[in-house]
Amino acid sequence: MHEQLTINEQDPIIARFYDYEHFTYPWHFHSEFEIIYVGESHGERFVADSMEYFHPGDVILLGSNLPHYMRSNEIFYKGNPGLRVKGVVIQFAHDYMSHAINKYAELTHIKSLLNNAKRGYHFPHPQNQEIIRDIEALPEYKGFQRIIHLLLLLDKMAACKDKRLLGSPHFSENITVSFNNRIEKILSFLNYHYLENISLDNLAFKFSMNTSAFCRYFKQKTGKSYINYIQDLRIGHARKLLVGTTYDISHISIECGFNTICHFNKIFKRKTSLTPSEYRNKFIR
Repeated sequence: MHEQLTINEQDPIIARFYDYEHFTYPWHFHSEFEIIYVGESHGERFVADSMEYFHPGDVILLGSNLPHYMRSNEIFYKGNPGLRVKGVVIQFAHDYMSHAINKYAELTHIKSLLNNAKRGYHFPHPQNQEIIRDIEALPEYKGFQRIIHLLLLLDKMAACKDKRLLGSPHFSENITVSFNNRIEKILSFLNYHYLENISLDNLAFKFSMNTSAFCRYFKQKTGKSYINYIQDLRIGHARKLLVGTTYDISHISIECGFNTICHFNKIFKRKTSLTPSEYRNKFIR
């Protein structure tokens, strides 16, 4: 569902407290950036092809046109007046201060934050407490002060070392990789060929290394074995297909480079704690 927000040139930022019985908005997207802080409630959070549980204190940053959905736990639908969904939501135009953010070196870190937010960011609790204080203060500001304090909030979010991306690299096909060193060239090659049957020996040869040296180098630079990295890319692509298409699971397993559906199911369950069918049902239920 494409949500149309009321943001315009006269009012480029929405910042408000919310207080609901439960989250109600369906699987949707909008062109604006969005920050969601959950003060009370728990349930399931769907961002791109990521499905995780959320808890009080969670903060997420969502990029422009990124599909997302918050679903409260079932107990919030039982009519218990003591259970509420409370927090703050901030939404701002996709071109918010775009000239300054794209041109000024001092704002390069914010530019990177917003560019990468196309996969969604999670800021875990309690490391995000300073960010939460700024989020809770923003609805109280108006006009110029709101614009300035949103920029200060983004500065802190960009500097946060504990944030992590939610969606897999291949939920969006618009991948940009700079070629500064060998590992970036290797990862860029894998980003475009991970569905192919590439032997480890041939890959090492392509980058002028013997196989054992390549494995050591890859593990040192990425923190993962080559096999584990390829599996993560393939499962990420499978999650995208499970959410965005009606392909049957056997077709998806083949398209994602798995020799048998049994092997695909085993790896998918290991990586996501769900079977492919369970994962698909989580999104379309």
